[in-house]
Amino acid sequence: MRDITRQKPINADPLAFVRGWLRSPLAVGGPFASSPWTATRIAEATLEAARGDAGPVVELGAGTGPITEALLRQGCPLDRLIVVERDPEMCALLEERFPGLRVLRGNALRLRETLAQGRIKATRVTLSGLPMRVVPAAAARRFYRDAFGLMPADGAVIQYTYGLRSPLDPAVATALDLNATFIGREWRNLPPMGVWRYQRRRA
Repeated sequence: MRDITRQKPINADPLAFVRGWLRSPLAVGGPFASSPWTATRIAEATLEAARGDAGPVVELGAGTGPITEALLRQGCPLDRLIVVERDPEMCALLEERFPGLRVLRGNALRLRETLAQGRIKATRVTLSGLPMRVVPAAAARRFYRDAFGLMPADGAVIQYTYGLRSPLDPAVATALDLNATFIGREWRNLPPMGVWRYQRRRA
């Protein structure tokens, strides 16, 4: 198996992400893949949240794999990373770029069902680029409830967004008793990307 930390992975087709966006704009969220700076920043935030536990790291909407690559380069073991992608072309590309990576094709908003197909019963941290501001409130609540239901009490959802506000509606966060923490904004991205962390409120 190729060591991703020592050998550059197969380059992604630069048009694959655009084709995916054209096929499903709402699911992809934007026509451009994350920049290397953004991918690294998101990967660092994700692995910081995953410290102290060997549970799976789940990346949702992996696209052509810039953040997947950053996670692996930042030290996430290949066998600890699971990616979920609904676009068949992108799933095939991810499997080609990262041999041995677990790629689940499915609807990330139905997280529990999709992970169950891969016999995943527990996770440590969930990384999401889903455009949550355009997701119906009921679907957003189900998604976050499922995500936190699979994680330990100190688990986290790392969410990145093109918007200036929290990608999770504050009313939904309140209903689910979640804290929202703004990690920062990466300006070296088109458009600039904001990164947030959500965790359960502690009693």
